[in-house]
Amino acid sequence: MRAFFSKNKWITGSCIVGLTLLSGCSITPPKSLMDIQAGETFTLKQPVTFRAENVRQYIQFGELTGGGFNQSEQHCRIELYEMPKKAYMVQPQNFKISRVQLDEEEIARNQDRIMFAANQYTTVQSDVAPNLMLLARDDYQRPETMDLVHLYLKSDTQPNVYRLTCSGALSNGDPKDAPRSYRPDRNDINRILGNVGSIHP
Repeated sequence: MRAFFSKNKWITGSCIVGLTLLSGCSITPPKSLMDIQAGETFTLKQPVTFRAENVRQYIQFGELTGGGFNQSEQHCRIELYEMPKKAYMVQPQNFKISRVQLDEEEIARNQDRIMFAANQYTTVQSDVAPNLMLLARDDYQRPETMDLVHLYLKSDTQPNVYRLTCSGALSNGDPKDAPRSYRPDRNDINRILGNVGSIHP
C-alpha cells in the first residue's frame, strides 16, 4: 500500500513539473519564435483614452482606431487591469516589458453572428466576457483564429496599464491569408503602432 501511494506521489509530481515546464515555454518564448524579449521597452508616444467600462483600445495602420478594427489585417490593443467607471486616459511614457507570452484567440461562429472568445489565459476584466464563448464548430472547417503575442507592461506611475497585445489577421489556416495572418514580430508591431508607439531594446 505504501509503495502504491509513493508511486502516485511520484506520478503527480512528474505531472506538475511537466505542466510547469510547458507553462514556462508558453510564457517565455525563445528568440527564434519571438524577437521581442522581457526587459525591452514599449514607448507610448501619445495619450490613449479609454471609454467608460472599456479595457481595450485598438491600434491599426499606425493610428488609434477609436473603436473596432479590421479583422483581416494585423492589429494591436492596449489593455487595462481594471475597468474604468468613467473615461480614462493613459499618458505617454516608457513601459518596461516584464513578460512575453504567445497565445491564440479563437473566433467562434453561431449562424450569422461572430463573437470573440476570451482566451483561457485572460485574467483582466474584459469587454468580452468568458461566458460568451460559443463552442459550435464546423466539422469540415478549422475554426478561425488569431495568433497573438502578449507584451506585459510595468509602470510605477501608471500601474493600471496591463499589456500590449498584437495579433495576426483572422484566419482558418488558408494559405491565401499569409503573411497577414502571421503573428506579428518586432518590425510588424512597430509598423502597426506607427504614430502611437514603438518597441525597442
